[in-house]
Amino acid sequence: MDTLIEFASQRIADTSGIVMVLLAALPAVLFLRGGRNLRYSAIAVLVGAVTLLLFGIEGVTGAVVIVIADILVVSAATLTMYKRIVQVEAKLDAAKSAIRELEITEGRRQVFSAKTSVERVTSSAGR
Repeated sequence: MDTLIEFASQRIADTSGIVMVLLAALPAVLFLRGGRNLRYSAIAVLVGAVTLLLFGIEGVTGAVVIVIADILVVSAATLTMYKRIVQVEAKLDAAKSAIRELEITEGRRQVFSAKTSVERVTSSAGR
């Protein structure tokens, strides 16, 4: 009597094509919000997996090809995300410096306003 794990592992080994399609669909699901190139790359990997299934390349070779394609898409997505993070950090630094400048300007305005009001009070008191 087979256990559930043995039965599942035999079914997965027999249907490695399904595993290839699932591996190919992973980047498509993860990077749908990515750029146009990432979406096209993920769709190309999915089409490649289906093509491998149609040509009957369902063994380890097909799985390795799909895994390598997935790694390339994930690497490209990682680089794209890194570039976006760098851009966001640069914009955040610019916003911080602008806020700092506004705070300094507001502080100077308050000091000037306080000096002006003190001078008005002392000049009116001297009359």
